[in-house]
Amino acid sequence: MTREEFLDRLAYLLQDISPEERDDAIGYYADYFEEAGPEREQQVIEELGSPEKVAVMIRDSLKGTTGEHEYTEQGYHNQRYDENTKMPEKAKERSGFHFKGNRDRNLVLIIMLIIGAVVLGLPMIGVVGGTAVGIFGVFFGIVSAVAGVSVGLLAGGFGMFAAGIVKMFTHLPAGLMMSGGGLIMMAVGLLFCILFVWILVKVIPPCIRGIVNLFQRIFHKGGEKI
Repeated sequence: MTREEFLDRLAYLLQDISPEERDDAIGYYADYFEEAGPEREQQVIEELGSPEKVAVMIRDSLKGTTGEHEYTEQGYHNQRYDENTKMPEKAKERSGFHFKGNRDRNLVLIIMLIIGAVVLGLPMIGVVGGTAVGIFGVFFGIVSAVAGVSVGLLAGGFGMFAAGIVKMFTHLPAGLMMSGGGLIMMAVGLLFCILFVWILVKVIPPCIRGIVNLFQRIFHKGGEKI
């Protein structure tokens, strides 16, 4: 019997216990084989005995059967299988059979990963958020400026054109100049109005899509790393 066959058989025999307890038990004996090394694989299997005997020991420890077993910091000890399952003391001291030990270590590892993700993620979120806000502020300022200029030119040009019409009745040359200046202002204002519409239709939507895609790539990659 090889190490893999021993562990597979033991896992099969422990199907009636909870998955966490079974994984802890299999992990314990896998670690024991690792410590022994490939050259001592058969010796370890002889020391442990059959997978059936080990499975009975594990079930006894979980059920709390008294009188024939002892569950200590150095590992599980059962009088019925003591000779076949006795482990070297150094190995027991280094990797005692604790069902909850692996779960505790996993919990600590998960907490450390969460803390690391928060610590590393906050600066990134701040940089990305600040960049997005800055870009949005620049576009908003440009759009607002174009809209303001177009409205101001249209309103001012219309006012100057109307004043020029009135002026024509008293002073024709001055009225013509004012009316012409008003028309020019309205024409420039109309150009700014067209520019404003072009920015709204052609520039802002791609920029918004680019910002959204940037956030999606960043958070998607961060999620995969975590």
